[in-house]
Formats: sequence, structure tokens, C-alpha cells
Amino acid sequence: MRLGVTVANTVRGLRLSILALGLVWSAGTLGGQNSEYEQAASLAERGDHARALPILERLLSQSPRDLKVLNLTGIMLTAAGRPSEANRYFEQAIDLNPQFYPALKNLAVNELRLGRVDEARLHFEAALKLIPQDPVVHFGLGEIELAVKNYGQAGRHYEQSGDFPYRDQRATYNLALCYVESGQTHKAVAALEKLPASADAEVRFAAGMLLARVENYKAAAAQFAGALPRHPDPYLVAFNLVLAQLKAGDFPAAVAAGEKLVAEGHRTGEIYNLLSEAYEGNRETLKAYEALRTATEIEPRNETNYLDLITLCLEHQNYDLGLEIADIGLRVVPESDRLRLHRGVVLAMRGQFPEAQQEFETVGKQSSQPGLSHVALSLVLMQAGEIDQAVTILRQRRLENQNDHLALWFLAEALIRRGAVPGSEPENEAVECLERSIQLSPNLAQTRTLLGKTLLGRGEIDRAEEQLEKALEIDSEDITATYQLARVKQRKGDRERAQELFAKVSKAKEEDRDGFTQGGLLRIVRQGSN
Repeated sequence: MRLGVTVANTVRGLRLSILALGLVWSAGTLGGQNSEYEQAASLAERGDHARALPILERLLSQSPRDLKVLNLTGIMLTAAGRPSEANRYFEQAIDLNPQFYPALKNLAVNELRLGRVDEARLHFEAALKLIPQDPVVHFGLGEIELAVKNYGQAGRHYEQSGDFPYRDQRATYNLALCYVESGQTHKAVAALEKLPASADAEVRFAAGMLLARVENYKAAAAQFAGALPRHPDPYLVAFNLVLAQLKAGDFPAAVAAGEKLVAEGHRTGEIYNLLSEAYEGNRETLKAYEALRTATEIEPRNETNYLDLITLCLEHQNYDLGLEIADIGLRVVPESDRLRLHRGVVLAMRGQFPEAQQEFETVGKQSSQPGLSHVALSLVLMQAGEIDQAVTILRQRRLENQNDHLALWFLAEALIRRGAVPGSEPENEAVECLERSIQLSPNLAQTRTLLGKTLLGRGEIDRAEEQLEKALEIDSEDITATYQLARVKQRKGDRERAQELFAKVSKAKEEDRDGFTQGGLLRIVRQGSN
């Protein structure tokens, strides 16, 4: 059964984290106005801009070119909520001395806050030339690069900004986002581990989404769990919590979280669909059936729930119930090609090949995407011994779509079953199909096994060994791959390894043709459900 729903994608526009940036004072001696400047600075430190500003105005009337007074006046006006006015003082300081980097930085920070990104970049870059290691400048430039989705450059600036990315939880998330977008997943995970437990619920939810995106589902579930109590949309968070737990393989936790959602009144089809997956993973198959039945009752026009229920029936060889569900679904959603495809698979599993063939032919004529029905039909024809017809159908499918990895796989199977002689054109075609299928879907053991077996028959022992070893890495229980690899090891003189593999094969047959057909049809069902 496929996973019914994908992770919900609702990150609500995390803002840039420029609040982490503070304005900087200038250093150095103050000359004759030292005492009054120190008084204004002391008031500034206490946040008393109302009393500090008159003192600064008086100092400027006496020394209008004093850089430090101009800079502090800009800081106080910013604190008073008058950033545009503040910027005029920073600009005056820069006009007097373009090398006065405190005003350059402060002006850039304010411009960034005001959304004047181009101006902010200009002044940050000017400051960077004067103080190339300054963390404030690097952090500001990181924010600017992030805003234009230049993630690699943003990440490099963040890394040079000291602890600024960890002063603000949104900045921490932004750093992790940059790492993900630039392919540095391990750094993203490490950055998000530094989020405090008290982080804002929406930030933790976004962190969970990011971790789910890089398939670190255990860590994602922890973030969703932390976001749940305080998030404005608890259903959204709880749903993704169940999904992350499910993908992490923590089926008991997924069941508990899903049942809690239902108990709280969230009786939705998608929750019951998700719960069925959790029940099945938890080996509670009866509950999995019932959850999907409930989903079909809640959303009778949603074909997904019928498809998943039929798939569950097929996986447990409950063909009679699968056919019943397919018929019910087609009465409610008669236009569903996918339901008709599933019905054909159930009929084939029951051994009703003429009826299954009729269903697949109907789907092939009506569906806007006939590929799966053509492949399913070819499998039924192979089972019935009509291999030439299967080859014709699959070759046509290959012409229509060069990227259909299932059609390529089963065309190769059909050609080989038809008796392709090593080195012949049909066998070369089969090898070409298998290589392309593996390129499109590299994590299928069956295609690698078939290719390895074919290469071994051609005497290409090293290439055969490579494919068969990879097949067993993917599926260590693949008996056919085990047997073929034992033959390879035997021919290469590795008797110890060969005996070990032959012992594992034991009395198992090298190949089970009925099992091949059933396995192929189940794969078609799973792909058709997605």
C-alpha cells in the first residue's frame, strides 16, 4: 500500500532575521565634548532616546562634523522608530569620511530593515572592503543573498558571521535552509539541532518540514512534536507528525498520534488513510482494513482510499475482498481508470486472465496515461504464453515513452523468455532496456538481477558480478540474485563464497514465473496508486 498523503507544505513565509543585527557605535576618544557625549551614550544604553536626543542635537550644533555624534544620533533616531531620519545622519557621517565603517554598517542595517535591499547591499559591500572579517557585515549580506535565493553565497556569509545565525531562531532556520539548498544536508541537521526547545512553534514546524525534506524523519518528528502545543494550526502539525513517525518506521508512535487526532474529532479521510499505513506497519492488518473502509465512507468519491484498500487486499492475497472493493469503487467513481486497472490486477491474481486482459485493454483505450495498463496486459499475456504479443505491446510502449522503467524492464523479460540467444539482436535489445531501466530507477533489485543473469550468460562475468552484488545490497533476500551470484563466484574460483551463497538458496527454485507475474502486477498497482 502506498503512503496516502505527502508531507503538507505550509511554511508560512518565515521573515528574514535582521532583528538579530544591532546598530554599532563608534570607538575612540571623544575630545572636548567627552562628558556630554558620555552622558548621551549612557542614556542611549538605557534606551532613553527621548533624553539622549536633545543632548546630541546640542553637540551637533557645536560640532556638526563630529562623526561619532552623527552616528549615535542615527542610532537614537532608529531606536525612536525614525529610521529614515536616522539614515540622513549616517549618510552625513559617510559623506564626511567614506572610511567611517560604523555609519556604513548602521546605514546598511537600516536600509535592510526598510526593504531597500539594493542600497543595503551597496553599503554592506563597501563596509566589507574596510572590515572584511566583520560578522555584522557578513550576516547582513547573508540575509540579502537569502532574499534573492542565492543560497550558497548566503550560507558562506552566515558562516563568517560568528554566532549571529544562532542569536535569532529564524536566522538558525535560514542557515539550515541555505545548507539544504546547497546540498549540505549534514550541516543543516546540525544547525537545526541548536534550535532551543522554546523556539517559536512556526519555526519548529518549518524546521520539521525541512528535516522531512532531507528524509531525516526522526528529527522531523521531534520538531513537529515540539511545535504541536503552541502552533495556530494543530491539525496540520499533528498530521505531519504522524507522517514523519510513519516514515521513520516508528509505527506505534504513529498509531498513537493518529488515534489521538481521531479522538479529538479530526475524522478525515486522509487521517484514516494514514492510520491504515501505521496499523499495517504495526502488524494490525484488521485495523488497517477498517481504517481504509472508514476513509471510503468519509470520502466516497476519493478513489485513493479504494486503491489503497485494494492494494492491501492484494498484498494479503485477499482477492475476493479486493474485487468487491474495486466493484464498489467503480460504482461510485465509474470514470476512474486507476480503479479499473486495479480491478484487472485482482482478476489476474485470481487467475481470470481473459477478464483481466479485457479490463487492461479497456483502460488502455480510455486512459490519458495508458502505460501501466499496457505493461499489466503484457504480464498477463506472458503468463498465458502469448509472449510475441507481449513483446509487440511493450515495444510500442517503449516508442511512446523512453522513460517508462517498468515497460523497459518487462520488455527485456519478455525478450529473454522468448529465447533470445546470447549475442543476438533481441538479447542486445534486452540488455539495453535493462540498463536504461536501471538508470531511471536504480533501487530495484529485480532489474539488476535480470541484467546480471543475462550478462553471465554472455560470459561477461565481472559486469554480471557488479549488478548482482548491487541487487543483493538492495534486497538481501533476493533468491534469484543469490543463486546467480553463487554461479559467478563459482566460475571465478571463489569456492567458499559460492558455497555460502548456494547454502542460502537451499531448495529454492532459481525462478518462479508465477511469482514474477504477481510481483510485477503488485508493483504496477503500487505505482498506479501514486
